[in-house]
Amino acid sequence: VRAHDDAAQRMLKAGVIAQVERLQASAALADAQQQARKADDDARLARSALLRTVHAAGGVRPSSPLFVSSEALPPLQQFLDAAQSHHPGLSKVAAKRRQAESLHDATEALRKSQVLAFGMREVNTSGKPNWVAGVAVRWTLWDSIDRDKLSAAGQRKVEQAELTDAQVRADIALLVEKNWLAVEQSRTQYLSGQAQEDLARELLRLRAAGLKEGTSTALELIDAQLNLAKVQTERAVAANQYVQALAALLESTGQSGEFSRYMARADIQIKADAP
Repeated sequence: VRAHDDAAQRMLKAGVIAQVERLQASAALADAQQQARKADDDARLARSALLRTVHAAGGVRPSSPLFVSSEALPPLQQFLDAAQSHHPGLSKVAAKRRQAESLHDATEALRKSQVLAFGMREVNTSGKPNWVAGVAVRWTLWDSIDRDKLSAAGQRKVEQAELTDAQVRADIALLVEKNWLAVEQSRTQYLSGQAQEDLARELLRLRAAGLKEGTSTALELIDAQLNLAKVQTERAVAANQYVQALAALLESTGQSGEFSRYMARADIQIKADAP
């Protein structure tokens, strides 16, 4: 923008453009400088937050580029099935459910009769058998503990564990679907932005040629350049959202280890210094 502002100043001195066009170029430069300062402040804040998060003293740079796969994700049901099998939260819920069932079974056992069989035999040299055997049965007819209430409390814990399990499974399914849709939305947004970027590049080329021929103004050229930068930034944001959504999806299905495989298979790589 500063280069175009300088060009507008030279064109004004040469009498190619009017004073109003020169002022428009200056206004565009001032606006661009303000936006640049805001972007620098945002970047500095994000960098500071990242350093505090990873407890790093120096600068942190990404070790791999952003990526997007032009190929759609596998069907949603495949990820839902994986989540029901591998999500770490389900094992904790299942353990609590088994604990509640075990406690309830132990409570129910107190209501039943207890049978004990015993036997003993002494070894001697007289040749006469010396042994005893028997069966004991114990059935409590009255106890100070209200076993009906104890059993009902145990049953309620089992039912609560079952409800918790169902709720957790529903929440996980909803989270997986949300992440799956976010990945697909970011992917389609990035791919559809290619046509917009092509149009923005062509418009910039036409504006640059028009400025040389006197059919376009410096402000129109600046607008075309800013529009191209805007489209490229939006696509970079979409790529970043794709990577984050994919990581969240794989984590919610218990497949975080598959992230590197998806990254290796991606056919679109966005370098950090890409235009």
